[in-house]
Amino acid sequence: MPRRLTVFFALAASASAQIWPETWGASRRLDASPISVEDAALWAEYQGEAAERATYSGPMGKFTATAWRLNDATSALAFYQASRPEKAIPVNSALAVSLLPSGQILAHDNYVLMFEGWRPLDNEMAALYKALPLIRSGGGLPPLPGYLPEKNKVRNSERFLLGVTSLQKFLPEVPAALAGFEDAAEAQIGRFQTPGGELKLALFYFHTPQLARVRLKEFEKQPGWAVKRSGPMVAVIPSPPDFQAAQALLKPLEWHANFIWNEAYRPEVTAQDVGKMIIAIFELAGVLLLVCVGGGLIVAFFVVWRRRRGGEESSVLHLE
Repeated sequence: MPRRLTVFFALAASASAQIWPETWGASRRLDASPISVEDAALWAEYQGEAAERATYSGPMGKFTATAWRLNDATSALAFYQASRPEKAIPVNSALAVSLLPSGQILAHDNYVLMFEGWRPLDNEMAALYKALPLIRSGGGLPPLPGYLPEKNKVRNSERFLLGVTSLQKFLPEVPAALAGFEDAAEAQIGRFQTPGGELKLALFYFHTPQLARVRLKEFEKQPGWAVKRSGPMVAVIPSPPDFQAAQALLKPLEWHANFIWNEAYRPEVTAQDVGKMIIAIFELAGVLLLVCVGGGLIVAFFVVWRRRRGGEESSVLHLE
């Protein structure tokens, strides 16, 4: 391939991979470049796609913006929990937003975004979401994080597990054979302070209660572990220093299944949908027109045929 074409395709690829827009509200991008991720194995397990850092100049001065794009919202939540700084302060009203001393870090759909030197307002973030390439939820957030108790939870101790790599990194007490990731299991862990010492609680989600029952029996074989099942969720505290405190932490955990009956669905109507509807109307009108014309021709044929036949019969009778 000629060198010029090679350079052209390389530039095209880099442009398509760019995340941060050139302008964002009143801010202008000064520079942007891809960044590497510290834990490549974890990034691969969380299905990371691209990472980029940009510097902007805005009304409040210069600030840095970093974006990590992953496969879906679950992967983004997992990466957010694993990568947010220890000094981050979680926002109580949000699942995946934390404040930094001079910025914030958050997960939105399949993106994790971190700002240093500025905290964007809600309307500014809404404008950014529209500009981010390949943004998608991929099924929304998993329910497991909502089952972690808030009382006595160690701040920023949550970690979401999607495979063996994250299991070995954040929950090495549990053997990979027990976790069930080969059956698409997921797990949410968190640490809790108790009078008897710190407890590590792991919530495993399996796709059916039947599969959870099978896994429960395997977890119960581990000596000294506190275990409880509720629906498709199995809660595990490996080797707790205070078994009574572990039982007290597990007791209120109950899986809540949500059922929706006869809920109306109103899809969003777009200009493309309206165009398709108009085309369909014209197509239907064309079919009806063809049917009418064809039916008219058939009727006309039979009328002419009957008239000719009737004329021949009358002439024969006249000759007799």
